[in-house]
Amino acid sequence: MQKRLSPRKELILRSLVEEYIRTAEPVPSQMLATKFPVGISPATVRNELKAMEEDGLVFQRHTSAGRIPTDLGYRYFVERLMHESALSLDEQRQIRHQFYQVQYQLDQWVRLTASILSQALASAAVVTLPRASSGRLRHFELLALHETVALLVVVLHDSSVEQTRIFLDDVASQDELSRMALALNARFRGCDASAVAAAVDDPSGARFTPNERTVILALAQTLEQHNHWNPEDVYQDGLTRMLNQPEFTRMGEEHERGERIRTLVASLEQHRLLPLIDERIPIESGVQVVIGGETGNLDLKDVSLVISRYGLPGQISGWLGVVGPTRMQYGRAVAIVRYMTELMNELLADLYGSGQPYERDSTRNS
Repeated sequence: MQKRLSPRKELILRSLVEEYIRTAEPVPSQMLATKFPVGISPATVRNELKAMEEDGLVFQRHTSAGRIPTDLGYRYFVERLMHESALSLDEQRQIRHQFYQVQYQLDQWVRLTASILSQALASAAVVTLPRASSGRLRHFELLALHETVALLVVVLHDSSVEQTRIFLDDVASQDELSRMALALNARFRGCDASAVAAAVDDPSGARFTPNERTVILALAQTLEQHNHWNPEDVYQDGLTRMLNQPEFTRMGEEHERGERIRTLVASLEQHRLLPLIDERIPIESGVQVVIGGETGNLDLKDVSLVISRYGLPGQISGWLGVVGPTRMQYGRAVAIVRYMTELMNELLADLYGSGQPYERDSTRNS
């Protein structure tokens, strides 16, 4: 983070960001001057704004226009100036009441979380089903489909089930497949993908028959795939709400707005956020804010993410958060994401009956 601004510059920047978030209009210096209890002229405010523009915190679209925050300006605001807006007791009670109506229905919890986040912020929401921190084998079965074709059915520690068709090297009956599965289950129960794959490369792996090696490699691949989010694990809500924001209805030229909408919709529909989250954002707990160009993805340069991991550390976890224009109510977004994270933590701890939820943490930023 850059050097600390003077108190006067901080007040100007905070006022500018809050006003721009509220109105979606460039903020003139005359309006900012009214925010000071002691008279400071618009000319003095303009001089301070010019200095902040040189520092990359604000910019002007036109010489005579007001100022707009940059990504760096939003970052300074989030880290130094933002007031987190705590949810009222009424809001908390209403949210909990909705969850009590769908007790112990995990997919419904996820859908409801996405809906609540979206409605609270008029933004898009993305929530993933919780999954095991890493794919570990509970047990698997082999079902004969043909003399040299079998169905591999894998049950993981988080109770998810994966299946894939494998082609055997040699002819095998159902009895032979069942005996093979019994022996390999005993060896690999509780192992993750790397441990299973390593067994084939181990010198003692030469004792495996060709069919066993084929099954082991397929098992390792299935466990590895579990470490990546699948589209069916992701719940989204509120895209239409977000596209009703001024950024997509009236700000900029029509062709610019159309391109902004097209790239954003494509990114959400193709789930480009998930690799970004997994690759760029730490696994540790805490609400995290990613602003505009910080995503490293040009298609997402006009939006910000406020996200958090939820679940039981070392056991099961998922992501929840909101996607909205960089002109986002960050204090409100952090508060609602934090609250929904804590609520999902409690629900999962109760559902699984063991483990401690992710601890509360101060807001982290990427």
